[in-house]
Amino acid sequence: MALTFTLSGLKDSDDVNRLTTALMELDGVDTVQVAREWLEVEGRVQPGQVVEVIEKLGFSSRR
Repeated sequence: MALTFTLSGLKDSDDVNRLTTALMELDGVDTVQVAREWLEVEGRVQPGQVVEVIEKLGFSSRR
């Protein structure tokens, strides 16, 4: 199942890479695509888990 989020707060490629790495570490995640303004996660992961990672890194999102 693919989950798509709109992002805010990512400023550069370092932010994109940090978020991508953190999301790939979640159990059940198969693929992650992150840009500065959106992300898509595929796999067996709950939306709340994705939001928790986003917020932990200091970014915000909406679905």
